[in-house]
Amino acid sequence: ELGNVVGRRGGEEGFNTFLQAWMKIQPLNVPGRRAMPQFHLSEGQVDDLAEFLKWSSKIDTNQWPPNKEG
Repeated sequence: ELGNVVGRRGGEEGFNTFLQAWMKIQPLNVPGRRAMPQFHLSEGQVDDLAEFLKWSSKIDTNQWPPNKEG
């Protein structure tokens, strides 16, 4: 769930750091689990993505998702 990922992963202050680290270690290669590909984004592109996710996390989604993990 990306609608509340900022709150679950570092909040406004720590989210950029989390996302930079998480994007660098993809794919995780965990057997039986879906994998996100490595997109080879620059640090600036990842920061832009983080800012977009911060912005979108402030949209009133009428209490969706129904729980923290989506």
